[in-house]
Amino acid sequence: MNQETVTYLTNIVIGVILGALATNYWRQRRQSRVLMCWAVAAGILTLADVLFAARQHMPYALGRLLPTFCVTLGQAVLLFGAQLTAGMAPRWRLTSAVVAVHAAGLVGFLFVASPANFRMAFNGLVWGGLAVASAVCLRRGATYFWDSVFAPAWAFFAHAAFHALRVVLAILAAQNDWTRASQVLQVAGDLEVSFFMVALFVGLLIAHLQLQHEELAQTRAEVQTLSGLLPICAWCKKVRDDDGYWQQVDEYFCRHSNVRFTHGVCVDCLERLSDEPAPAPRR
Repeated sequence: MNQETVTYLTNIVIGVILGALATNYWRQRRQSRVLMCWAVAAGILTLADVLFAARQHMPYALGRLLPTFCVTLGQAVLLFGAQLTAGMAPRWRLTSAVVAVHAAGLVGFLFVASPANFRMAFNGLVWGGLAVASAVCLRRGATYFWDSVFAPAWAFFAHAAFHALRVVLAILAAQNDWTRASQVLQVAGDLEVSFFMVALFVGLLIAHLQLQHEELAQTRAEVQTLSGLLPICAWCKKVRDDDGYWQQVDEYFCRHSNVRFTHGVCVDCLERLSDEPAPAPRR
C-alpha cells in the first residue's frame, strides 16, 4: 500500500466520522436545512476520497473526472450551507454554472495535451473561489461562525489561501519543468484535505452548539423574568417592574419577553359598548 492510498484511507475515516457527527446533530436539531447541507457535503467529500483511492481500478476518463468533480460538488454544497447560515437565499444558478464550467474544463483536459500542473491550477482556482465565497457568506452570519481564529469562516479562508499558493507553485512548476514539484504539490493537497475537513466541521459543530446554548440561555432568562409574583394594581391593572415603575401589562411583557400584543374587543366589552347610547352630537 503506497503513501497516496494511505492518505486517502485516512481522509475517508475522518470524513465518515465527521459526516456521522453532522448527520446525528442534524437529526437532533429537527432536521435543519443548514445542518443538512453540512452533512451532505461531508458525505460527498468522503465519497470523493473513496473515488480517489479507487481511481487506479477505474477507466482512465472516469478516474480523471469523477473524483475531482465530487470535490467541486461538495464545495458547492458547502457554499449553499454558508448562504443558509447567513440567512441568504442560495444562488443555485450561479453556483451550478461554476460547477458546470469546472466539469467542462475537466473534460477538455482529457483531449488537450497539457501538463498536470495546469489541471491542478485550474482545480485550485475553482475550489479556492468557492471557499472564499463560503467564507464571505459566513461573515454575514452569527459571530460564532467568524469571530475566532478557529471559526469556520477562517477555515474556508485558510483553504482558499492554500489553493492560491498551490496554483502559483503549480504554474511555476509547469513553466520551469519541475517534475518533482508536481508530486509534492499533489501530496500536500491530499494532506490539506484532512486538516480542512477537521477544522471546518469541528468549527461548524462548535458554532452551532454555541448558538443553541445562546438560545437556551435567552429562553431561561425569559422564564426567570416571567416567573414568581408580579405586582399588579387592583384598579388600573398596571404592573410594577423591578425598578418600581408602573407600566401597562402589554408594555411590561414586550420589554421582558418576545411576546407582542395585538388589540381587539372581547365579547363582553362589545356587548357593553353596543348597549351604551351614542354620544349626542356637538352644537
